[in-house]
Amino acid sequence: MSKERPKTVVFGLDGAHFELLEPWIADGKLPNVEQAIKEGVSTDLHSVLPPVTSPNWKSYATGKNPGKFGIFWWENIDIDQRRIYYPSDRKNVEAEYWEVLSEIDDERPGVLGVPTTYPPKEVDEFVVSGAPDSENTGYTYPASLEHRLREEYDYQVTTKNELRATPNAAADEILDLIDIRFNVAHDLFEEYNLTFLQVTTFYINSLHHYFWDHKYTLQGWQIIDKHLGKFLDEGFDVVLMSDHGANQIECTFNINTWLEREGYLELDAGVAEFVHGLGINRDRLLRLASIIGLQDLAVRLTPQRIRDMIPDEQGQLIHESKASNIDWEKTDAVASGQGPLYITHNRNSSEYDDIREELREKLLSVKGPRGEAIVADVYRGEEVYSGQYSNEAPDLVIDQGSGIHIPGGIGRDEIFSRPEEDGWRGENKREGLFVATGPSFTQGETEPLSILDLAPTLLHLRGCSVPTDMDGEVRTDIFAEESDPDRRKPTYRQVDMKMAEKRRIRQAANQISLS
Repeated sequence: MSKERPKTVVFGLDGAHFELLEPWIADGKLPNVEQAIKEGVSTDLHSVLPPVTSPNWKSYATGKNPGKFGIFWWENIDIDQRRIYYPSDRKNVEAEYWEVLSEIDDERPGVLGVPTTYPPKEVDEFVVSGAPDSENTGYTYPASLEHRLREEYDYQVTTKNELRATPNAAADEILDLIDIRFNVAHDLFEEYNLTFLQVTTFYINSLHHYFWDHKYTLQGWQIIDKHLGKFLDEGFDVVLMSDHGANQIECTFNINTWLEREGYLELDAGVAEFVHGLGINRDRLLRLASIIGLQDLAVRLTPQRIRDMIPDEQGQLIHESKASNIDWEKTDAVASGQGPLYITHNRNSSEYDDIREELREKLLSVKGPRGEAIVADVYRGEEVYSGQYSNEAPDLVIDQGSGIHIPGGIGRDEIFSRPEEDGWRGENKREGLFVATGPSFTQGETEPLSILDLAPTLLHLRGCSVPTDMDGEVRTDIFAEESDPDRRKPTYRQVDMKMAEKRRIRQAANQISLS
């Protein structure tokens, strides 16, 4: 590695996009973000579908589409076994690009806050797992770092308050978490003398969801902007990127209610309806726990599977609880939120083909209450996914229309609902944000990148060969003329399949020991 190569700092900003930031930039409220855009190269960053934290952070980290690591949303629907689950044992199987980077002797990578990295892998110099899927314990490698972060920074990974139940208290807590996250990143960057830092904040997108352009969201971005200023003008290569973007919700499309009305989904939700009829719901219980000061305790002690069995204020059930409330014998299709849709019939049957094409055509024609298009497009699974897990992939994947929110719960009475009924004001979209500034990068706008391009491109930036099993490409057009990564041609290396298999076995053993 060249001794003159600039250090690299990557700001991972969950749900970031220019749409929300441009008015604040124009008003001078985000001067460092504005500087990075003006002095560097910027463009849209296209996520994999669906545009959600999981699987997109894993696609970013590995450079691979979800068909290769087998995570398709915050839930996978196993039609054969009639179960809905999150395959957490797959999260740490595929190599992340900073693992590849750490194999170079004079590279010192540190990773902090990236979702879907829990439990943390053994990567020099450190890994601190990120929300929302990390626990507040066992989240660092080396393990000793956790105690230090807790004692010196009062560090926690996830919030104590829930935004649905106590939005103001949760927002205040989130602002503190974002600030602490970047303080820790800056301090460890200097202490470890890192050559590469990845620091990510998940919770900025939570503010997008619940507040959109409210003052809380602006305050979160101003904290990010303040910390960004610490890394600009230092001779570093600084990258801002997001796993997906966000836009304001104008209409909520309850897809499983639509499937039920169209005759594709049959429910057997008697228990949930009975509980909801008694006035028991998840939101009310959380608010009550907050009033008596036990919200944090209630969230920590109540298993997620139990919380998921209690409907929300609209009578909606989510995630694993859906499986036991579906009449599978009479069901042709069921959907997850924000895009994935599964068909219950054998994929080799003509009935499967007929239902899939019929559903695709119907979804493309659905209009909202004001005549708006609900979907931008509907893709067949094989058009989106490839790899060893593609046989488990959704059969159809919806690209949500602009301003459309598609939740994946069951049990709602209406097909269309108002955004305020669900508490969300902002929804994810496929177009995210990419900005890069520093000695290695050119200036101006360029063609959109895929999130799959970032791992190979950043490896090339650091002078590292790109594994051939990555799906993305090295985007040399973002580099400044005659810079080091511009002069060098990308190099590639074959993946040692035996080593990859050993890694999978080791990670599986680690998961068993943690369970």
